[in-house]
Amino acid sequence: MNVYLSESADQLPGDVVQRWVLRSDLAPVPRTLEMTVKVTGDLQERLKVGANLWTGREMLKYEIVKVDRADPSGVVQGTEQRQAFTITALLASFAQIAYRRATAVIAEDRTLGELFRACGSTAPISTDIAVARFACMRGQVPSFQLAIAMQEASAAIVLREKKFSAFRLTDLFNGKPIDAVGQADTSARIESEFLERHEVPAYFSTAQDNQFVMGAFESARTGVYWPRADENTLRNMSRVLVLRKIVPSAMCQEVIAGDVMSVEGENLVVMTAAHCFEQRDGITDTKSRLWLGAMAA
Repeated sequence: MNVYLSESADQLPGDVVQRWVLRSDLAPVPRTLEMTVKVTGDLQERLKVGANLWTGREMLKYEIVKVDRADPSGVVQGTEQRQAFTITALLASFAQIAYRRATAVIAEDRTLGELFRACGSTAPISTDIAVARFACMRGQVPSFQLAIAMQEASAAIVLREKKFSAFRLTDLFNGKPIDAVGQADTSARIESEFLERHEVPAYFSTAQDNQFVMGAFESARTGVYWPRADENTLRNMSRVLVLRKIVPSAMCQEVIAGDVMSVEGENLVVMTAAHCFEQRDGITDTKSRLWLGAMAA
């Protein structure tokens, strides 16, 4: 686990980092970082809101958006009391989409990548998909509105090799599994059609002739009205990932959200991968945890 205060130098001493958690998500902001650091020297001044740092296996740039300084522990080391502060950082190339907009972004017949760019993302685009319409008003948070656009397209973004790629959720499962878990798998599994029926609604709208346009109403679900949507969009909105397994693992930073794992012959998509480094009282612990999902029934 390496943390740099500039792109290629100025490495943060490993003994000042108490806890480091890097998350990869199928979300509008695909990487987030939480790190707890000892108060020493001028670190608080250098790790302040708005500052950048580089870390992780991919060595990506992160922007600090929050700093939380804990109370002193009461333990004195040398001439200083032991104290720590926790920072929260967002992937810098996507950080702006998490801020409220000063101006509106309204578009039709654009691609998902173009919408991210319009809302402040600077990540290079590899593959993209079309979006019929999008609106983020002044004062709204673009990441929320982008998440809605992704749901309407039944899509997710994957950040791989520092490039933005947009995929249909169904296409994610066609990827080659990066690993397989066999019949001896004992990790937790979550499966409940009961909960899915409660939590994943079916959507309906109205056409210009005032007739109802229906989405995925083949099974009994809550109905939610969605204005100005065609049948394909309504069905897309019910095609979502639901959590199936939570897999603890040794540190595996090479696994990112969007990867496929085969579990007892079933392909599941990594929805979130959290990688953790922690050291306390001279003991170091490294681990990962993977949240795997399948398409809603």
